[in-house]
Amino acid sequence: MVANRGLGEVTDISIIIPVHNNAATLEHTLRSVLAQSHGDWEAIVVDDGSTDDSPCVFQRITGDDGRFVMVRQENAGAGAARNTGLARARGDWAIFLDADDSLSSDHLATFLTAAAATPDAGLLHCGWRRRREGEPWWREHPAQHLPSPFAETARRCPFAIHSAMTRLEHIRAAGGFDPSLKICEDWDLWQRIARLGVGFAPVHGVWAEVDVRPRSLSSDSARHLADGLLVIERGHGPDPRIIGASAQHADGMPGEGRTAAAWWHVIWTLGALIGRGGDPIPLLDDVKQPLPATIDAAVAAAVLEDGLVVGACRVGAPWPALWESVSIGVEEMLAWLDRKQPSSLPGQRIARQLENRIMPQLPPGVTATIGGAHQQSLDLGGMLSDLELPGVSRFYGVIRLGDRELSRFDQMILGTVSARTLAGEVLSRVDPAILRPSLMDQWRKRGLFHGWRGPRGTWRRWRRLRERQGADAHAIQLADVLDLMSDGSRPTHLAESLASAIERITVEELRDALPATRDDDARHAAPKTGPDTGEEVDYTQEGYWEGIFSNKDPWDYRNNYEALKYDQTIDLIAGRRFGDALEIACAEGEFTRRLAALCDHVLATDIAPSAVARAGEKLADLPNISTRRLDLLTEDPPGCFDLIVCSEVLYYLDDAETLAQFARKIGEHLKPGGWFVTAHANLLVDEPDRTGFGWPHHFGAKGIGNAFAADPELTLSAEFWTPLYRIQRFEKRGDMLTGEISRHVGDTAHPLPARVAEQVRWRGDKDVPTANEWHDFPVLMYHRIIQDGPAGLAQWRTSPADFADQLTWLRDNGWQGISLARMTRTLHWQEPLPERCVMLTFDDATRDFMDHALPLLHRHGFPATLFVPTAKVGRSADWDIAHGDPAPLLDWAELDALRHCDVAIASHGARHLPLTSLSTEAMIRELAGSKALLEARLGHEVNAIAYPFGDYDPFVRSLAGQAGYKFGFTCFEGLVRKTSDPLVLQRQEVRNGIGLEGFATLLGTR
Repeated sequence: MVANRGLGEVTDISIIIPVHNNAATLEHTLRSVLAQSHGDWEAIVVDDGSTDDSPCVFQRITGDDGRFVMVRQENAGAGAARNTGLARARGDWAIFLDADDSLSSDHLATFLTAAAATPDAGLLHCGWRRRREGEPWWREHPAQHLPSPFAETARRCPFAIHSAMTRLEHIRAAGGFDPSLKICEDWDLWQRIARLGVGFAPVHGVWAEVDVRPRSLSSDSARHLADGLLVIERGHGPDPRIIGASAQHADGMPGEGRTAAAWWHVIWTLGALIGRGGDPIPLLDDVKQPLPATIDAAVAAAVLEDGLVVGACRVGAPWPALWESVSIGVEEMLAWLDRKQPSSLPGQRIARQLENRIMPQLPPGVTATIGGAHQQSLDLGGMLSDLELPGVSRFYGVIRLGDRELSRFDQMILGTVSARTLAGEVLSRVDPAILRPSLMDQWRKRGLFHGWRGPRGTWRRWRRLRERQGADAHAIQLADVLDLMSDGSRPTHLAESLASAIERITVEELRDALPATRDDDARHAAPKTGPDTGEEVDYTQEGYWEGIFSNKDPWDYRNNYEALKYDQTIDLIAGRRFGDALEIACAEGEFTRRLAALCDHVLATDIAPSAVARAGEKLADLPNISTRRLDLLTEDPPGCFDLIVCSEVLYYLDDAETLAQFARKIGEHLKPGGWFVTAHANLLVDEPDRTGFGWPHHFGAKGIGNAFAADPELTLSAEFWTPLYRIQRFEKRGDMLTGEISRHVGDTAHPLPARVAEQVRWRGDKDVPTANEWHDFPVLMYHRIIQDGPAGLAQWRTSPADFADQLTWLRDNGWQGISLARMTRTLHWQEPLPERCVMLTFDDATRDFMDHALPLLHRHGFPATLFVPTAKVGRSADWDIAHGDPAPLLDWAELDALRHCDVAIASHGARHLPLTSLSTEAMIRELAGSKALLEARLGHEVNAIAYPFGDYDPFVRSLAGQAGYKFGFTCFEGLVRKTSDPLVLQRQEVRNGIGLEGFATLLGTR
């Protein structure tokens, strides 16, 4: 009864089939429709100007079945033909079937069942696969759940055209097919339907098949490329063709995804062109879309491989046979990418990932080279010869004995691999007890053992035979391998050749990046004293200070360290106007000028006449300043003052009694309510377990402050504390005394001048002690310490406030920071750590480490390790450019300053590239080159690396060890354990918004 139903009646599904000269395939397509288990459908066949027998085939197969109809039109293309069919369709749903494809018998029934189960979906899509000569071919494409159908269709076509069933009302609302598109018209339609907000639902299982044959894919690669790029462009902006678009999608997807999507399409299309034997370069030159600064090489390789295989359309497994015909095109295409983006070498990285995809697909008995990777079948019944493999960096060996596979191995090489190395791999992987009888049986059959008995005679016989026959000196027969098994010796590995390659990365090669000179003069913020110089110094003598001032500006008053301290001192004084002020130890008057703005009159004094004279010259333009020589120990100040300032000089007093006497003198010469302000460095003599300077004086800021606080005339009213110094304000008892102490915590300037930083003893020069037993410990991984930045990088940002809270939590809960040097002793020298120890690491060396992280680390007393991409120093984190403006990176001067600031500097590669995607030579330059440059710049050994992006494999790990690294840090989560591989250390990533409870969990306390 269904067969006699007239066209035009309402039905479940309209199947629309455009036909253009498909007489050879149309019968198969139509019979698949007739075979459907669900029979309530209509099939509209649109003959798009065929000149062959397609209409006759249609008539012969469909006969008088009323569910079929053929519509004839002039040739206008598949999109226009489908629109013609849509105009005649009466079904609730529509399926578009090409005239060379087919449906499985339960296709319609399965879709309708799925539609009933997902009533909110307006489009259902199933898994699909290609067929070649009647057999499944290449890879299946299972249906995936699409959380955002519009986001997906904005960047790619997610399914084959007849693997979708769509409500007819949505197709019409979207405007049908765009007839101006000749190749990507289905993708464009799915995108517009998704923009309307229509729900997509997957139908599990493979229910659609695409029949392929040579040249079935359009050969118009230029049109394919252009149409696809246009669809991507439309998906990343408003589409005026759509009325009633979902508000969420009206403006299209954000623009930052356009570039990556465009290049995935470019790579697939040109891969298909290469597969057909075409030249990709002319089309590449026409691509206007800029190449992204970073590209996911693994995704690109997968896209490229699929394009190559589909374009070639060969029967059977594609590899390794296909490589011979596509290798030149692939190499040219990837070299083009490298020329366009030399800083990140996307072509080289894609090449390595493509090799990684193809090599596991090679049959085990095949010897083949794919780019820079080579698989060798090693039959142990024969010879192991030296192999010359130009351009090969990764060697995959398959150890076989006849038809029997015994083992596999892979290793990094530099274009050659010796027979002795291969023998060594055999020794490490094959059980001699199994191997020996099998080999002896093979050799016995070949007559090699005739007349000899016993293993020793066998080996002597074999060696003599080789000598008589002039055996190749660079080949090893398995008898030699068995000799090695007998005496336990082991062939050498590739260490020598790798070491030779590493040695070629010399300081001379990096000359342009090295500083020309280093200023070693005037390195200290305070004069050298007796214990440092080996001589006794009398600080009470004017001659000593005159010697100091024999050079102008002996303390570099205008460096950022001194300048910030001056500003902070003024802040502690500001808010009050002073009548008469006295400055003791004014030096050359740098601070005096700032003080003058707060006072009616300032008397600036110093023990050194030359300093006083220079101060007078510099301050001559200020009428409220006068200068004079004054010895603070032997002379009394001339009168009483509202403000007395005396900084960075009281260390030099002989003893505590002399300091107490000076404090009394200050009290005597302050007016009631007057202020005494002093700034001095923190010295280890006061607080040996805290950060400070190791100068050989009797007291530092704390001791000086205690002496003044002990004077009955003076009371501490305000204090400004930094990790390196304290600024204190004392009041002489009087009516203005408030009785409250104002305390503030601040930071020193960064970067510190080298002459200052070199003298600091961070955390008292003390490291975490050795424990009695091993305790696992966490290594925390941070990236940026900054409040704002690109949305796509939010996960890797920690705000300064959150970072401060985390450090406070650590300190308050008894956690101690581990330096890289202490970790070295832990893992290499077996000096276990106490409980509650943590190592803080920072990747990338962005400038915010200096601006925000370092001050907080110093405040809380934690060391840090900073991983630096050496080729990017002073530039920007351009690997993140797809997400917005890249973060600026620290320059060499700043890194040089950090090495004295409780920060260990280590490698993050050279160009911040994923290492597993590089050739051996490029990997050596990333690993050994960055290490050599850091060591040349910093003047000490660099023994640690954080693998960029956490990307490593056994090849990378091995070469990192060969390059001289002792530690390699990954992005894998976990604690460092006693059994941890030092070159594969786990870290705990601190993500944005983790909260203190989550932070505690990272440390292993929850």
